[in-house]
Amino acid sequence: MTNPIKPSFDEDKVRKAFKVSVPSALLLGLVMMCWPTEFWRLIGIELGATPLPAILYGSVIAGVGLASIAGVRAPRSHLGLLLFLTCYKSVAVLFLLIHGFLMLNAGQSVPVALWVIAALWFSQALSNARLYPWGIKD
Repeated sequence: MTNPIKPSFDEDKVRKAFKVSVPSALLLGLVMMCWPTEFWRLIGIELGATPLPAILYGSVIAGVGLASIAGVRAPRSHLGLLLFLTCYKSVAVLFLLIHGFLMLNAGQSVPVALWVIAALWFSQALSNARLYPWGIKD
């Protein structure tokens, strides 16, 4: 006889996570969109000829902040955002680490920002994955 574990949904914890995401994502996204070259240079990364990819990335982060406003108001209805953030940040960490190690293997220096961003994104991916109610049916 098995006792299946039922998925749980902690609305208060999910709402708090979205509340943290709103100001941090909006502020970070805004800075990245308005001052992309300066932002990335500050953390040791030169953008090269065009800041457009960095501006697009900043707009994604700002969009997460805007979407998180809806998550604060109705956490259950916006659980998909947690899944998106888990997937997006996990993939980002994977490829940051791959490229970081490839750079090291090629004898290139790796900006400290790469490791810091990978660690922060990994922490957020885990946090979002823990909050997401895996197995809940529609």
